[in-house]
Amino acid sequence: MQLEQTHAYDAGVEQVLGAFLSEGHILAKNDQVGARNVEIRELSRTDQTAKLVISREVKSSMAVPGILASFHREWNKIRQEEHWFRKDEAEWHCEYRVHLEGVPVRIKGNMRLQGNGDACINHVSLDVHCDLPLVGKKVAAFILEDSRSKMEQEHNASRGLINENR
Repeated sequence: MQLEQTHAYDAGVEQVLGAFLSEGHILAKNDQVGARNVEIRELSRTDQTAKLVISREVKSSMAVPGILASFHREWNKIRQEEHWFRKDEAEWHCEYRVHLEGVPVRIKGNMRLQGNGDACINHVSLDVHCDLPLVGKKVAAFILEDSRSKMEQEHNASRGLINENR
């Protein structure tokens, strides 16, 4: 199952990517969205590439259906790994994977951050797959909808933090 979102920012590509890869921004954003036990495991950047590995615990943004009760807890540990690379002066691409501890799903996606010195757009896609017989599509659909809500919350938090720091 797939999801696509477009997130607009009133700041240029370098400023937005700089925020995405800033320890202070990452911690503040996660605090605003209610994540806990946030740990930046790896953070590196060159002129052409960047890598971020972060783990955190999050709550579901909606009621957990019965089919997920045996996998899903009140707080769920997530590990996200992002690999960024420069396409050109006005565009960066990212491939990412998300591991949701204890839940049998595969979550991956990509981002395309494009813009100029004044504004940019982050095109985000997400793919969720679950191989469980009979209930796999329902599990994937729930994770996808929960992710949709979380992505919007994170975008709003990031946009606000970036605007505060301009």
